[in-house]
Amino acid sequence: MKKKESFSRISRAKVNLSLHVVGKRSDGYHCLDSLVAFPRVGDEISMEPSRNIDFRVIGRFADELKSKKNLVLSAIDLLNHDGKGASIILNKDLPISAGLGGGSSNAALVLRMLTKLWQQPLPSINSLISLGSDVPACLDWDLKRMQGRGEILEKVVAPPTIWIVLANNGEKVSTRIIFNAVQTFNNEGLGILPIFNTAEIFLDYLHGQKNDLESPALKLFPQIMTLLNAIRSTSGCKISRMSGSGATCFGLFLTESDAQKASQDLAKSFPKAWIRVAQLFS
Repeated sequence: MKKKESFSRISRAKVNLSLHVVGKRSDGYHCLDSLVAFPRVGDEISMEPSRNIDFRVIGRFADELKSKKNLVLSAIDLLNHDGKGASIILNKDLPISAGLGGGSSNAALVLRMLTKLWQQPLPSINSLISLGSDVPACLDWDLKRMQGRGEILEKVVAPPTIWIVLANNGEKVSTRIIFNAVQTFNNEGLGILPIFNTAEIFLDYLHGQKNDLESPALKLFPQIMTLLNAIRSTSGCKISRMSGSGATCFGLFLTESDAQKASQDLAKSFPKAWIRVAQLFS
């Protein structure tokens, strides 16, 4: 009997390096202008052909995720799977409700894997955005500018190597609650992006940007500031900011040694925290 061919991929975290709220639509969704990156940190998704659709969630955060309502299953329903199947295992290492787009990344990667397995085209952009605003951006791992609700995407040439430390101390932050707390909807956008020839140019640009969701998140979850300050105070940290609607925070570093040392220092101060180190662009 021929052995089933299985394959696995890493569903990467989406990090909002900057996020500006530039409007609010009549349907209630916000218009964003955000620079997003996908470091090699995330959930592992394994798949093999099967007669039926079988989806399981395992891993560190599996118990916090209801597999029956998982966005992956909604993504599968966008495809024609009559007479087709797949056995899918999601090894959940990204924290839940963490501002890292984990569910959207999972759904996008499963769509990529299944369209290849079943030899089908990807769903339309309208179908993808109906799953979640982050899903289209998560179809590849390029540094990109994300505008509108999330459907307007522009690839950005990444600078040389920068290292990122991601940390989450366990707070569950509802994206809906944070967006509802936003008071100003017509903030300035990211402007004209410079050519990021060097890491220094890139970091200098980011210093002039912000995350408009950070302030409302800190009002509702002031303990996030403790983590932000701790990251900011580590040696070699160039920028400390919250990703998305939180509560995951990050620090950017020019060297791997500084990033690794920062993660060790943070682990001592926050022994129960989820902490990861990776190249920001890879």
